[in-house]
Amino acid sequence: MPIEEDFTEALRSTLLTLDPPNTPSLVHAGVRNGRRRRRRRAAAVGMGGAAVLALVGLGAVTVPGLVPDSRTTGHAPTGRASSATTAPAGATATPKPKFTGVLPADRALATLTSLLPAGLTHSAPPGGELSGQLWVDDGHGKSLLEVHVSRLTSAVAVRDHVFAGTTPQADGTRIQSRQAPSGTNPGHQTVNVLHRDGLYVTVMQWQAPSQNGPSTRTAPILTLAQLRAIATSSQWQ
Repeated sequence: MPIEEDFTEALRSTLLTLDPPNTPSLVHAGVRNGRRRRRRRAAAVGMGGAAVLALVGLGAVTVPGLVPDSRTTGHAPTGRASSATTAPAGATATPKPKFTGVLPADRALATLTSLLPAGLTHSAPPGGELSGQLWVDDGHGKSLLEVHVSRLTSAVAVRDHVFAGTTPQADGTRIQSRQAPSGTNPGHQTVNVLHRDGLYVTVMQWQAPSQNGPSTRTAPILTLAQLRAIATSSQWQ
């Protein structure tokens, strides 16, 4: 017998001794394996969705690709307050800065007008807005008021000259009051105030509509005490 026939016969004999495969068992095992893999994928998807919902609900963690980043969108993440718009607790308004140099005449006159006693009329003489002058009338003749306010960087010269011989108040403020001697025409009164921070206020009153004209009143409209109260007011600060 040729060698090819011998090999074929030997292969046939071997196959006859083998048991055929259990095809139904293989099919059932494949089905079970497929179902097991599908359940695992479903469970993984469900857990991932639950995690995303939890992160969105908390609003505290940014997940790349899921929650927008405030650095790229320009908006604060949900549930967070932007630090740029949240005022700190107990914050107070910034204090208004003090003026320096000479207080403009129009601002000085506005403050002077607000400090006048009730019952007086007032008007501006020619050029009064620039010189700090104001006409005041109580119905018995006009008086001229003049105010000058400045903040000195060095008050040594003014203190030694204008306030020579004065005793400072408890807070360091110096006050100097003067009244023209009897018979002076026109009569006038002056109050000077110098504060420790260099604030210098001068308020003057004439018993006439001008500094050089004759007196039109026998008594000043404002007493020296009233002038002093105006000159020492905290509104000049």
